[in-house]
Amino acid sequence: MLQVTELRKTYGSIHAVDGIGFTAASQEAIGLLGQNGAGKSTTMRMLAGYLAPTSGDIVLDGLNMAEEPIQVKRRIGYLPELPPLYMDSTVREHLRFVCALRGIAHRDAKRESERVCDLLSIGHVASRVIGKLSKGYRQRVGFAAALIGNPSLLILDEPTVGLDPQQVIDIRRLILMLSKQMTVLISSHVLSEIASVCTHLLIMHQGQLLADGSAQEITDRYREHSLLAATVRGERLLACETMARLAEGMGTLAVEEHPSPDVTGFVLRVPKDCAMAERVFQGFANHRQQLSLLSLQERTPSLEDVFIDITQGRCLLEKNSGNETVGGAQG
Repeated sequence: MLQVTELRKTYGSIHAVDGIGFTAASQEAIGLLGQNGAGKSTTMRMLAGYLAPTSGDIVLDGLNMAEEPIQVKRRIGYLPELPPLYMDSTVREHLRFVCALRGIAHRDAKRESERVCDLLSIGHVASRVIGKLSKGYRQRVGFAAALIGNPSLLILDEPTVGLDPQQVIDIRRLILMLSKQMTVLISSHVLSEIASVCTHLLIMHQGQLLADGSAQEITDRYREHSLLAATVRGERLLACETMARLAEGMGTLAVEEHPSPDVTGFVLRVPKDCAMAERVFQGFANHRQQLSLLSLQERTPSLEDVFIDITQGRCLLEKNSGNETVGGAQG
């Protein structure tokens, strides 16, 4: 089991990771989501022991990394976004070198290297020089090296970067298999990739952990709200002023980009059963000479809505009491 408590990393006044905490079971795949700059890679480097945290605790299998760093690191496999590979070595030489670093006896290194080669389907290139392999195969070699010693925590930072579609499918299948044997922590800013293999999601924004749980738990957290999406043709400033007036005291409002310069998109989050759709329809009907309501759709927020709102700083997961004020427009 992995337990992270109040983990922080600061650089002067910059809070790269700001007091995050979560618990991961011994056999599950956890997805760490967020846009570039959210703090995902910094978090993973601290969990892997590559980067010392400013404060906080990392406990793996009951061992605290600050107190027993060597014992903890022996239980961790880490694949950074750019795998650390010796380009002049063959795949076999590199993997046996990693075995030696892991403290695996020389007599067992051959068997362990062959095991991870089989898992990643790279046995047929084991005698080739790493520098002459494609980016996809180099990624697989790095993945294989992270699996040496059968770690209890496997950390994968953007593991499918540079892979072709079939290789992506193969890696996802492998991650699903490995998650039945160990804790697998995967970072990505691609929601579909994480959702396909992970049962536990962590969503970060600006160094903070804003969502923690299964996809169902995260979306259920605000099922009492609904999203109203509208597109309006006409002068943009008038459309925004009209929608802001209609939404005042009712919910939070965001303005979305649209390919057509005379069309504006809106997303309004409101409490369920507040008859907001009728209010918007009537409000724009009163301006039918200047504005045309092209579409109006009400729906229950999805995981994708949650992810987009968090990573764009709208924070729809905030718990509020009573009515909400209209948020700033976002284009």
